[in-house]
Amino acid sequence: MTGQSVTHQDLDAEAWIGGAVAAGIVPDDYAVMLRWPTGTIITGHGSTPNDDIEKVTGQKATSFHEFAQRNAHAWTVVTGTRGS
Repeated sequence: MTGQSVTHQDLDAEAWIGGAVAAGIVPDDYAVMLRWPTGTIITGHGSTPNDDIEKVTGQKATSFHEFAQRNAHAWTVVTGTRGS
């Protein structure tokens, strides 16, 4: 892949939701709706594989690893080609 490391930092869900509302990214009344998916993800329940992607698209889902390998070029900057 790219050879770059990736780090993850957990954010406080309420701080993230409050920031999204304050920045106007989501309306204030939608903040309540954001608590459900963020809570699901924080507890690890958002990572349970299922067949939803296949039901919707007709194609099997891929892992993040497969996605990253297939799209590594999108995050790769070739030196000397910027601004060409």
